[in-house]
Amino acid sequence: MERSELEHDFLDNAKSFNWPAVKEMLEATPDLINVQPSMRWTALHQAAFDGNKDIATYLLEQGADPLAQTRSGQTPLEVAKNEAVRRAIAEQIKESEEADEPPKKKAKKMPNYKMNINSAVDKEYEGSSLEDIVAAPTSALQGLALKGRDVLKKFKVHTIGDLGKWKFYRISKAILGLASLEQTDKREEGAALNINKAMDKKHECKSLKEILELPPSALQGLAGWADAELAKVGVTTIAKLGDWKYAKWSEWISELSSFENTDFSSL
Repeated sequence: MERSELEHDFLDNAKSFNWPAVKEMLEATPDLINVQPSMRWTALHQAAFDGNKDIATYLLEQGADPLAQTRSGQTPLEVAKNEAVRRAIAEQIKESEEADEPPKKKAKKMPNYKMNINSAVDKEYEGSSLEDIVAAPTSALQGLALKGRDVLKKFKVHTIGDLGKWKFYRISKAILGLASLEQTDKREEGAALNINKAMDKKHECKSLKEILELPPSALQGLAGWADAELAKVGVTTIAKLGDWKYAKWSEWISELSSFENTDFSSL
C-alpha cells in the first residue's frame, strides 16, 4: 500500500470512529498520528468531534498535536463536542505553552467567497480546495462512506479524481446521453455506427436503449463479479452507472479544479 493511501485509510477509520482500527494502525505505524493528507482533519480532530475523551487522551499521549489546524484554521479544541474533551485538549495546550513551545501561526484569512459544495463532501472537506478534494479518497463524498470506498478500490478507483474519469462511468454516461437521441427501428441500412470496443460481443447489435438496461458487466473489460460489487452501492445497470451521482459529482469537481487559483488571483 502506498503511503498516501495508508494515511487516508488511517483517517477514514478515525472519521468513522473506528478507534480499535486507529489504535492498531498507530501501533504498526506511529508516525501516522498527525498526518493530514489533502489538509484533512487529524485523528485528534475526529476524536474531539466524536466527543470521546478517552480516545482524545490516548491520541495526545501518542503525540497528537493539540494545535493542528484544518485548512480553514480549526483546531481540535474548536470542533470538540463536549467539555470533557475540551478540558483534556486545553490541558495539553497549557503544558505545551509552559514548555515554551512556539505557538502555531494563525491561518491566513481567506477572501469572503460564498461558493461551497458542502452537500457533496463530508464536513472535514468543507474547507478544502477543489484540488485537494480531487486528491481525496472517494469516501470524502457525502453518503458514499467506507463501503463505497472499498467497492471502488476493487476497480482501482481510489480518489475522487479517479472516479470522475473512470472509463466505465464515462462510457455509460455517453450511452445514456446518446440514447435519448436514438430513433427506434430507424437505423439506415448499411450504417457504420457501432461501439463494439465498449461492449461484450454478444451485446454489440443491441440498441443504445437496450444497452442501458444491461448490467455493468456487459461493458467490455468488466468481469461478472463487477455486478455484485456495484450492486452494493446501488448500481445495477449501465443506465444507473452513467447517472451515478457520486461519479457525476467527482467529474464536476475534477473539471472545475482546473480553473481554481490557489492564491485567489483572478487570472
